[in-house]
Amino acid sequence: MPRATHQGVLRLDDIEIEVAILDNGQRVITQVGFMWGLGRIRPPKGRQYRRSPNLPGFLTMQNLVPFIGEALVVLANRIEFRTEQGVKAVGYAAHFLPEVCAVFVRAQQAGVLKVAQRNIAHRAGIIAERLQRSGTTSLIDEATGYRETRDL
Repeated sequence: MPRATHQGVLRLDDIEIEVAILDNGQRVITQVGFMWGLGRIRPPKGRQYRRSPNLPGFLTMQNLVPFIGEALVVLANRIEFRTEQGVKAVGYAAHFLPEVCAVFVRAQQAGVLKVAQRNIAHRAGIIAERLQRSGTTSLIDEATGYRETRDL
């Protein structure tokens, strides 16, 4: 199981997302950090969610399905790893986050979001804009302190 060599918090305006760099060089966003970053505090409930082996529950609502491509489903594979402290954790590949943000931005533009999804879309817009401006890998490297190690 991969192990985090660097961990940190990615700060995008008032949004904080836990991130890590694994010993295999992969950048990950912790599952908890991912959910908190998008404003999801607890698992979704209700019949409007369909089961998916990869996608987080809040991405499986029927109104989002037209905006989710196969690439997103592949990126949604959960990554198990150990934190720097040795605790087992779960995360997603770093590039999963901007793809999820794009789903919510497109759904918002199409006018199909439910009231409960609008806060996620707002936060997704902020995250997407910041990630596009600076780059996901660069921001994670900076948040974890890996940039200094990498440049040595």
